[in-house]
Amino acid sequence: MGKFVINCVMLGKRVTGYRVYVSETKEFIGLTEKQIKDMISSGERVYGFIVDAEGSLQLDRDGFHASNIMVETGISTLKPMEMTGAVANVFFVAVGVHKVKDGTVYEVVNSRYGRTSITEGKLKALLEIGCVSGGVYMDSKGKVTVCEGVEVIEEVQ
Repeated sequence: MGKFVINCVMLGKRVTGYRVYVSETKEFIGLTEKQIKDMISSGERVYGFIVDAEGSLQLDRDGFHASNIMVETGISTLKPMEMTGAVANVFFVAVGVHKVKDGTVYEVVNSRYGRTSITEGKLKALLEIGCVSGGVYMDSKGKVTVCEGVEVIEEVQ
């Protein structure tokens, strides 16, 4: 259970805040850069970000495998923060894993504030085309690996 960074909100070239998914309440909230820095400094995790030595927010590329986030610059206007060649205009963040008898189902939220569950096959396809911005990654053997902070639920059926 935690808070997951979904989008950056900008006014012109100035960052006004970030959209964050709160897994406990299953809602999206807005937080300022200062609020996120204060949370991280106090020991609370905001998955997707770290505070570097200079006190700046950086994507947590190692712990959460945050590869990119969408930037919201207006109503229905989203673009990747880093132009990496992703082929879509929506990114997904894995926030939960349900291991069931028939396989694994991943709970994801997207940069357009949708929440859904997808199969491991679909998640792998999204990873391959660069549309997953954090929470899981594919290891060198092609296996989906879950990052810290993503809730894993073992369901017995």
